[in-house]
Amino acid sequence: MSGDRNPIHLHALTAKLFGFPAAIAHGMWTKAHALASFEGRLPDAFTVDVRFKQPVLLPGKAAFTSWKTDDGWAFELWHASKPKPHLEGTISAV
Repeated sequence: MSGDRNPIHLHALTAKLFGFPAAIAHGMWTKAHALASFEGRLPDAFTVDVRFKQPVLLPGKAAFTSWKTDDGWAFELWHASKPKPHLEGTISAV
């Protein structure tokens, strides 16, 4: 989807050559998908800070949670069946 031809995103066999147990979702796609959850709730100008914790293995399922903060929003993406975070982030108005 991203146009990135990095082997870790293309196939499980090529991802294993780089130490991953399976192909992984692209981090920028994961970030964009998380931000899509805020459609209609964001100001015209904002900053996003994301910290990647663990890759999203493909195929896979993830759970998303978000909450309002004093400065904007905070959010996390977790493995759907294990308490392992994939990413955490904040959104702040500029």
